[in-house]
Amino acid sequence: MEIFTKRLLMREYTAGDLDAVHAFSADPRVCVFVEWGPNTPEDSAAFLRSCLAEQHTEPRSVTTLAITVDGAVIGSIALMPADSSLTPENTREDGWAELGYVLAAEAWGKGYATEAAVAMLEFAGNSLGFRRVVATCRPENTGSIHVLEKAGLRRAALLPGHKVIDGQARDSLLFTIDL
Repeated sequence: MEIFTKRLLMREYTAGDLDAVHAFSADPRVCVFVEWGPNTPEDSAAFLRSCLAEQHTEPRSVTTLAITVDGAVIGSIALMPADSSLTPENTREDGWAELGYVLAAEAWGKGYATEAAVAMLEFAGNSLGFRRVVATCRPENTGSIHVLEKAGLRRAALLPGHKVIDGQARDSLLFTIDL
């Protein structure tokens, strides 16, 4: 599976992507607002193994793609219809999915996350038939707030204590878009 944008290729992960995955997933700057990481080499290898395994699952419950620029992996983007606590139990029937993404710190501020999110939303609606996509971010993560709003999602709710980060329950902002 490949999704092309003006500057990006979002593609299936390969076993050769481990070093690039570990580079961004082990970076403390990247992990400030997420409930995982910084990753150990074993954590990054486990993530990559799960991405490779999901490529062969039918029906596919999660779609995770490498975000690349000029062949270099700079991040990851995923649609999670079955693994999301924010979507109805029967997500395939209800047409909901959750969007998630992460970029290497060196790729921040260049519009790549917005470009990838817009393309993934188009794919979710046009190719996978989803009718609604949700996403979350921490209220203090102004970069992700801007990405989600530029991609067309609207702020829907504050979720108090939604994620545990570094042992502390943290609030999330919920965003949504109807496709």
